[in-house]
Amino acid sequence: NSAFVCCQRLSKAFFNGHACVRDSCQKFFYGIYFSLLKNLRAGGEMKVSEALIGRKKPVLSLEILPPDKGSNVEDLYRLIDPFLEFDPLFISVTFHQAQNWWSVENGQEIKIRRQRRPGTVAISAGLKHKFGVETVPHLICAGFNRYELEDALLELHYLGLENIFVIRGDPQPGEKEFRPEPGGHAHACELVRQIDNLNHGYYLEGVKPAAGTDFCCGVAGYPEKHPESPSMEFDLLHLQEKVEAGARFIITQMFFSAEIYQNYLGRLKEAGIKVPVMPGFKLLYNQKQLTRIPATFGVSLPPAMVEAFEVCRTAEEEKKTGLKFGLELAEKLLEGGAPGIHVFTMSQKDPVLDLLKILFKR
Repeated sequence: NSAFVCCQRLSKAFFNGHACVRDSCQKFFYGIYFSLLKNLRAGGEMKVSEALIGRKKPVLSLEILPPDKGSNVEDLYRLIDPFLEFDPLFISVTFHQAQNWWSVENGQEIKIRRQRRPGTVAISAGLKHKFGVETVPHLICAGFNRYELEDALLELHYLGLENIFVIRGDPQPGEKEFRPEPGGHAHACELVRQIDNLNHGYYLEGVKPAAGTDFCCGVAGYPEKHPESPSMEFDLLHLQEKVEAGARFIITQMFFSAEIYQNYLGRLKEAGIKVPVMPGFKLLYNQKQLTRIPATFGVSLPPAMVEAFEVCRTAEEEKKTGLKFGLELAEKLLEGGAPGIHVFTMSQKDPVLDLLKILFKR
């Protein structure tokens, strides 16, 4: 990371005031930096679980969305570029579940899978090889049978993407309950078990000889329980199943009170769950989020935060309020021993960068 900052300062110092030359200089120095970074990491793949356990200081990780279909992927790369100054341990890339539609063409009814944000695997590979940063693609059960998932896992393995994040996925629009594909998985723990089997060289078709993969699998944890879980105890049982199936690290759903995270860690300890737990973090910066975030993700907001947002009269006041509460939460988490923070950027740049600059003193 110090090399990256040095590249920035050198390019600005050498050609300050000459935009074209400065930009060329920046690209030159960044090329040196990323080449060095790739060479440093070429000696072995980084496993997220091992990096979290062996960390010497709090780490940062980011979650990004693939661009909407039809958007320019270079815009995404430009969005990510300023975050690299903070040396993220990894960047996770969400997978957006395809929605099933039916259409009649030439008198024949056909099934159409529409995916608003495709490209998870390609973007993960592109970021890793373009910037030298570790990436963690999301993989979901929804919409795939076990054989399709095995093929998807091999694609990831061949691309050198050995860290993955597994979730079940959501019900299709208009449906209240999740329905797996025929021959697919009903629960995330089943996919985790399939990944663990593949790591040990056990393929669905019994291929021999079979080379094992080397995936490090992460799963989701819910400090306020999954919206579909009837109780916290039931939710923890499911998390236990995922860890016993082979999950090596946990990223939590967002929450807005440090006490919620600490209480959650206490329950995990009582349940015998010992893998690293990275707290999921979301920065709020406008009043609309006060209703949208809890409704969408099943989380609660502190009354003091809600009251502070409600008296805001301008967008700037909302931004300052969100930054204040976000900093307080992040600082309490790090002071309380959290391994770092995993920031759900939702492809928003400026508010998150403002927070990181203060939090990491840049």
